[in-house]
Amino acid sequence: MKGKHAFSGRATAPGSGRYYAIRMAPPALRNPLALIFEWQWELQAIYYRCTDPGIALTKLQWYRDEFARALNHQSQHPLLILLAETVQSHQLPTQPFLDMADAVEMEIRGIIPKDISALKADGQLGSGNLLQLMTRIGGGSEQELICAHQLGAPLRLIEIIQNLGQDLQLGACFLPLELMEQHNLQPTQLAEPEHQKALHALLAGLAAQAKRWHTSALNGLSGHKHPALVPALALAASHKSLLSELDKADFTVLTQRTSLTPLRKLWISWRTYRQYR
Repeated sequence: MKGKHAFSGRATAPGSGRYYAIRMAPPALRNPLALIFEWQWELQAIYYRCTDPGIALTKLQWYRDEFARALNHQSQHPLLILLAETVQSHQLPTQPFLDMADAVEMEIRGIIPKDISALKADGQLGSGNLLQLMTRIGGGSEQELICAHQLGAPLRLIEIIQNLGQDLQLGACFLPLELMEQHNLQPTQLAEPEHQKALHALLAGLAAQAKRWHTSALNGLSGHKHPALVPALALAASHKSLLSELDKADFTVLTQRTSLTPLRKLWISWRTYRQYR
């Protein structure tokens, strides 16, 4: 497979955490893994690029319908044709792909999680299914699939913290309502100087929660070698390191975007590969 949907493509560009997570997988699995990221990339592009929610929801539904057509060999969309072939060749369930679309729909509708439990469920719906599909491609065991799904929660939470400034500019906020109320915050107040101390306390608490979720997911693994899980573990480890950098930057996510260098991402992925493969 060649072109923009292959590894490394738009969603797995060199220097990204996704690139290095896949780079540590066996060569025969890299293109199928990249296709899972490409599916997510297509869906999330609707949220970030389409300013009209009605049009965005129509586009999202088109992708759902086209995915179904591709499974029946009736699609002309290059990505979905390849994705359908991957579903068949690796015997992947189709519901996780649709669940990922549902997660994006919640973003388009601007649905704010009610509490930390809802936030966890949202993370597993989107990122959890992404990591689980990747692990299935590698032939993961039931225990590894559960771990991958659970890692989706801290992955999504860390991205919410990192992207808070960008999301607010789009008129969206995905911090749990219950926690904002506990800190006497409203989504429209988050950028105001007088509320920065409360926002910092909220984000620090969420960062601690993300670490607990990450640790809990790994504690469910028995043994030391989990090759099928390496791409998911590498991506989760990069996000955990990103969280440390966000903490060091005092969670100044409204005015700057904190990220890891490509060399740091490479090191983390290689270290994860050595530990679990």
